[in-house]
Amino acid sequence: MQEDVQGAVNTWQNLRRRRHNLLLVFYSIIVGVLTGLVIVAYREGLDFLNTVRHTTLLDIKKTGSLIEISQVVGLFIVAAIILQMLLSKYPLISGSGIPQVKALLMKQIKFNWFYELISKFLGGLLSIGSGLSLGREGPSIHLGAQISEGVNSFFKTKEAEKKYLISSGASAGLAAAFNAPLAGVIFSLEELHKYFSPLLLICTLLASISSDFVTKLFLGYDLVFDFDTKLPAQLSTGKYLVSLIIFGIIIGLAGKLFTDGIIFFQNLYKKAKFNSYVKAIFAILISLGVGLFFSEVAGGGHHLIQDVAQRSTPMKVLFILLIAKFLFTLFSYSTGFPGGIFLPMLVIGGLLGKIYGLVLMDIFDLKEVYAVHFMILGMAGYLTAVVRAPITGIVLILEMTGRFDHLFSLTLVSTLAYVLTEFINLDPIYDILYRNMISNLFTSNTTPPVVSSKSSKITLLIPVIADSFLDGKHVFEISWPENCLLVGIRREVKEIIPKGITKIKNGDFLIVLTDKTDAGIISPKLYKMGTVATVM
Repeated sequence: MQEDVQGAVNTWQNLRRRRHNLLLVFYSIIVGVLTGLVIVAYREGLDFLNTVRHTTLLDIKKTGSLIEISQVVGLFIVAAIILQMLLSKYPLISGSGIPQVKALLMKQIKFNWFYELISKFLGGLLSIGSGLSLGREGPSIHLGAQISEGVNSFFKTKEAEKKYLISSGASAGLAAAFNAPLAGVIFSLEELHKYFSPLLLICTLLASISSDFVTKLFLGYDLVFDFDTKLPAQLSTGKYLVSLIIFGIIIGLAGKLFTDGIIFFQNLYKKAKFNSYVKAIFAILISLGVGLFFSEVAGGGHHLIQDVAQRSTPMKVLFILLIAKFLFTLFSYSTGFPGGIFLPMLVIGGLLGKIYGLVLMDIFDLKEVYAVHFMILGMAGYLTAVVRAPITGIVLILEMTGRFDHLFSLTLVSTLAYVLTEFINLDPIYDILYRNMISNLFTSNTTPPVVSSKSSKITLLIPVIADSFLDGKHVFEISWPENCLLVGIRREVKEIIPKGITKIKNGDFLIVLTDKTDAGIISPKLYKMGTVATVM
């Protein structure tokens, strides 16, 4: 009798879970479609503003009209004031938005999703449209997460299920920004979560595919980077492998320089003892000056990398472009204005690749067309070195270029860059920015936008991966954080009521009960215990 009752309970629980899973899948498609529509509008707005800026500044350089110059300066100053007003009102719209999404998944902050969605959208248009060296992909990921929060609020999803939709929105945002649905999925698994589950995979995949479909429906099926490239067949296998190894090491060291530079420039901008509006106006006017006198490095850089790939450019000019783009990107991101670093990183990596390809061309008497091959490798390797997400980097470049004949080379260079940064103990840039953001929020004079202070209970869903601290331990062996209770373990299709002697296994999901007020502290601790491998 007892077994029959227990079996009925298990059957009912399985039916409820499957119903919830089907609903999550449905919600993920909604998130993907809505994110696609928003990002289409975002990309169209950015293209319009970039065209207007480029045309206007070109006219000014030709005519030199003082009236026109004063009008443009006035417009840029107004843009700076609006940007700073938005940042002062909604500090979570700053930067790329990826650290904010990570903090949201950890229950450390909450989104005022509707107003922050509008502010992030408008702020991104103004900052990137003003010519700062920032990309659209980080804001697109952030916008997708904001939309997910809106869907969560509308459908009143449970706390343990919200992270699936947030991840779906982030994946859909990246997919729509770069026409790269697979990279969107892998970014969510590799960077945001660092673990895999079938439900998370299907939710992010459907959201990304839906978002990509909507984007291509409105913007077409063109590749982001349309490169004419060939593998360097003139090189012997041995020389080619050696050249890839050397390049991987160079890219890894360059990634270290970029990561250190981001933190240095952020601290420098923060320590500048000027009014925040004065600093904002100064930054925007610097962007105006760059647009007037060095327009090649203004904006995200898509036009720059296409021109460099298609034209013969002297080595000296490439070095100047590389240094200027590198420094202007660091300065642009230090302002805190809404904008990402994905695209500028790809441009910097591509410039490094073109320079390296030209060096090999001189040494081995190669044709210049082969240098574009190393541009592609440089983009994937540089992204890997800075973000520490090699699979995302490889798949993203494959989708953006539509060329799969570079797969082996991409993998080798990205792996070498990853191993080198692992050896020198370089943290992923978004982990560093996430920690700095949380530290700044909780040490600032303003009240941080943390999870509600009402004393209500929520459940956290904590994954357990192989070789993590929790893997293989009995419940009684673990020193659990204070003010939390392990109430369930999801294992495959079953939900286990834990006892002291219950052994936690790889692939489990722990259901932990806690207060909302403690979730922001407890969630990161448990997540680290369940997802960080303790052996290499």
